[in-house]
Amino acid sequence: MESFVSGHHRYLLPLSPSCGPDGRGRCGRDWPSTEQVPLDRLRDTDIDVVIVQRPEELEMAQRWLGRRPGVDVPAVYVEHNAPRPAAATSVHPLADQRDIPIVHVTDFNRLMWDNGCAPTLVIDHGIADPGLRYTGDIPAAATMINEPVRRWRVVGADLLGELGAVVPIDAWGIGTSELNDAPHWRSGVTGMGDVPTAQLHSEVAHRRVYLHTARWTSLGLSLVEAMFLGMPVVAVASTMVPLVVPQEAGVVSADVAVLARALTEYLVEETAAEIAGKAARSFALTHFGLDRFLAQWDDVVESVCA
Repeated sequence: MESFVSGHHRYLLPLSPSCGPDGRGRCGRDWPSTEQVPLDRLRDTDIDVVIVQRPEELEMAQRWLGRRPGVDVPAVYVEHNAPRPAAATSVHPLADQRDIPIVHVTDFNRLMWDNGCAPTLVIDHGIADPGLRYTGDIPAAATMINEPVRRWRVVGADLLGELGAVVPIDAWGIGTSELNDAPHWRSGVTGMGDVPTAQLHSEVAHRRVYLHTARWTSLGLSLVEAMFLGMPVVAVASTMVPLVVPQEAGVVSADVAVLARALTEYLVEETAAEIAGKAARSFALTHFGLDRFLAQWDDVVESVCA
């Protein structure tokens, strides 16, 4: 959303009285192009296109707007997730319709979801460049995982203990402080909590290497951010990761022993870590820039509104 509302459009964000999950508004963020609209005013608001991100939002939008998404007002569905519950046989909730395009965030997701007759396209992640911040002066691995205890094997949090026995691992994100509590505490792993983005990037970039453990998620923005920062990457070879971490940027493997050796080598070989980090940043700049992301979304908005 941070990237999406950086374009030149006017972005309306539903705001419920409770600021709950179905109407959070800006959540205090500095997004100049956005406007918070109370739910009871949406029906009388001029809207060109509706962006939907959860199946239940189709019904919400019709109730709030008095207009049917994809029929009375153009709509686009953004699919953020890899298919679930099954890898290759899960049918997308919008698979049986032709009026609302599904925008997947990776080619892997579009390939694996059964999209039925729905029109589909892919818009890869795009973020504003946080700059080359890598120093690597702290001999530890960094990882960014939201809710690691609740999501556990899906995000590979169970691997942290085994890898933390080899190198120190500092984990940032929502709920990472739970990693410090029994029974989830593991020697070598420290939950650093959820911190503001600007502070987060600086702290993560002090670590020698970035560790990405997710088994079954879309391509995590945290991995892309680490590459932008200029960090070498050690990652589990799952979903889209093998296609976005080039060999010169780090080590990608499904063998945990290989991941452990790579972490150890980067902690010892500072020059190799720095060289790999520069390659990772170069790839991120080329493939995940904000301008490309916004241009693709402009094309989608103009197409559906036409």
